[in-house]
Amino acid sequence: MDINAIVKNKNKETVTWLYERYGKKLYRFAVAKWKVSEDDAWELVYKTLYKVSNLDDKYSFESEEKFMGFLFKMFVNFLRNHYRDTKNKGIVETELLEKHEKVIHDRKDAEEVPESSNPVMRCLQKALGILEDWQRILLLMRAQDHSYEDIAKYVSRPQDQLKVYHMRFKKIVTEKTNECLKKNHAA
Repeated sequence: MDINAIVKNKNKETVTWLYERYGKKLYRFAVAKWKVSEDDAWELVYKTLYKVSNLDDKYSFESEEKFMGFLFKMFVNFLRNHYRDTKNKGIVETELLEKHEKVIHDRKDAEEVPESSNPVMRCLQKALGILEDWQRILLLMRAQDHSYEDIAKYVSRPQDQLKVYHMRFKKIVTEKTNECLKKNHAA
């Protein structure tokens, strides 16, 4: 079967053949690896298949493997564009009003949290204090069993990287807390 003849055919049967051959694989990849919704995944699959079926005659492929690489690369580009276009949709801007100023002043006062009499809490507060706000949000939300998908909306970081960040920051907080406790225990 000559892949070039199929792609250059440019008719409805070409899209059907591409769908039967590659559609479900691309769909599963988008849903499993990129955590794209089912509807968006199908939309991206069809967008890719129609784009491939309308290729110029200047494209020719040595083998089906080369064609699969080309098809997959095109699909990943569509996934990246989709991710870029949708990642900031959940952010809502709010106008700062006078009534909010009191909350901001209260928050500044609240940041000066009195130290706990419990040495473990003191050490934990110090360890959390070295982290940035988004890092603390990640740790606290994961501690409450929020999904990485939910957390990504709040921390403006890629969802697929949050698990790595979570493990790294958890390790840092644990090590810093233990170091602090050892110093307090030795003193």
